[in-house]
Amino acid sequence: MIKYILTVLLLINSSFALDLNSLLNNVKQSSNKEIIQENKRLKDFIENKNRQKELLNKTKRELKQENLETARLKKIIEKNEKILAKKESELNIKIGDLGEMFGSVRQTSADFLTSYKRSFTASQFPQKKEVFTKFSNSKKLPTIDELTTFWHTMLDEIIQSGNISKYEATVIAHNGEKNTQEVTRVGQFSAFSKGEFLTYSDDMNALIELSVQPASSYKDSAKEFENSSNEIKNILIDPTKGTLFTMLGNNPTLMDRINQGGIVGYIILTLGGLGLLFAIYKMIVLNIIHTKIRKQRKDISKYDDSNSLGKIAGIFYKNINDSISDLEIKIGEAILKETNNIKKGQSFVKLLAAVTPLLGLLGTVTGMIATFQAITLFGTGDPKLMAGGISTALITTVLGLVTAIPLLFAYTYISSKSEAIVSILEEQSIGMLAKNLKQND
Repeated sequence: MIKYILTVLLLINSSFALDLNSLLNNVKQSSNKEIIQENKRLKDFIENKNRQKELLNKTKRELKQENLETARLKKIIEKNEKILAKKESELNIKIGDLGEMFGSVRQTSADFLTSYKRSFTASQFPQKKEVFTKFSNSKKLPTIDELTTFWHTMLDEIIQSGNISKYEATVIAHNGEKNTQEVTRVGQFSAFSKGEFLTYSDDMNALIELSVQPASSYKDSAKEFENSSNEIKNILIDPTKGTLFTMLGNNPTLMDRINQGGIVGYIILTLGGLGLLFAIYKMIVLNIIHTKIRKQRKDISKYDDSNSLGKIAGIFYKNINDSISDLEIKIGEAILKETNNIKKGQSFVKLLAAVTPLLGLLGTVTGMIATFQAITLFGTGDPKLMAGGISTALITTVLGLVTAIPLLFAYTYISSKSEAIVSILEEQSIGMLAKNLKQND
């Protein structure tokens, strides 16, 4: 038994010794590999260090050469600056009065360019813009040929301002459509095509139809002028070169004014229109009644129930045998009934005549409130903002007054006409009663 145990222990010891030897060999191999790699890295580092040293030395040599080149160029620049200053001094001496002439040419060209951009000649001679722009922005003295070109261009612009020309140009219609059509230009003051007056836009390089055209009579004159040859014709021009036409476009039309009144303005116009229609209807009815009554007055005994006097006369003759008191009461009732029919609707016209100015005042107050709110938000820096708001606010007052005035006249006419008719009825009724009373006596 002991012999087996010893054998087993011996085997175990041998196995353990073999494992240790294997581990030791592995460690030695790993150490050798690391030493080899470390030596390689060290060798590479030494080689890189030598290479970097060579690059550094090379860079220092190049820097030294560049510094020498910089110093050399600096001396050349300083020398050239001295020469340039000397040459500029000599140039200023030689220029003399030419400098003033150059400044005058630039100023004149700039003035002509500003005027040219707003003139109708730009649509006919677009090449002139390049000439004026070149001289207005030039920084060197022009040559004799350039001065001659500028002078001829300027002279031609002056001549064209007094000429009437017909030429093909691009015209932008109200709907934005571009068309090339014949344009008639009257100097720099007016241009038109197919009877439509035009204005020039430098931004679009085209003629644009005015948004608001002059009266139709002026447009007809423009058409006649286009179709004429050597005849003398009257034509509308704008001596301000488009400013007045622009103001005409900014001037609001009647519909623009009405739209400024807003919802209150529409209510005023609606009520005013209804009131005027009813007043006209009432005037016609009263005149018809008055005409029938005048015919009936010629012979009351032949009464006709189609008119107020005939109805009263019929009541009188049908009840002529009654007592005077009963007859007077019946005639009074008839007169009262006819009076109500005749005066029916007068209060409606009177009410509208009184309400429309109040509605106008309401619109003005609300408009002023909106104006003051705008002033609160944006301040009073822009007078146009305040003026435009106040103008819009006052439109409703104008509409109210414009509506109330004819309504007031209509009410006065209707009222006086009704009173005249009622007076005739009362007069004739009293006459019939007096005649009957006399006969009974």
